[in-house]
Amino acid sequence: MRRLLVRWGSGLLLVVLLAVTVIGLAGGPGRETDRAYELEQRLRCPVCKSVSVADSPSDIAQAMRQVVRDQIAAGRTDDQIIDHFRARYGGWVLIDPPMSGRTLALWILSLAAVASSTTWFVLRWRRRPEPVEPSTEDREMVDAALEEIRTRDPIEEQP
Repeated sequence: MRRLLVRWGSGLLLVVLLAVTVIGLAGGPGRETDRAYELEQRLRCPVCKSVSVADSPSDIAQAMRQVVRDQIAAGRTDDQIIDHFRARYGGWVLIDPPMSGRTLALWILSLAAVASSTTWFVLRWRRRPEPVEPSTEDREMVDAALEEIRTRDPIEEQP
């Protein structure tokens, strides 16, 4: 009976926690905050260089985050906000460069590298060597070892 109560209680607790999580995610911060964070993730911090504006603790990143929020409040679209930063800092400010112009070669090379390595792994995985049957000599060695183990006196082996 106790096990049944524990099982049902655990199941009920899991359902309640799941419901709280779903409600929290659904009714979390406003859409503007999510949109601002997504835009900040797409922008590179000019100080840190390898970190997005959303993740950088620098003063410039904080100022850029404020500009993003101000422009969202002003009703600008995502493309207009990105174009604003691109005009101010250049195309370098984008974490993921667009697939055009000089960066197109980088995208093609990256995709080709992934495709070729995936193909190599698949082909290598398919070409597994066939299992080799043990020779009669190997079988005789195994049989002799098994026979020796079976004939040992278990009392003699104990210390």
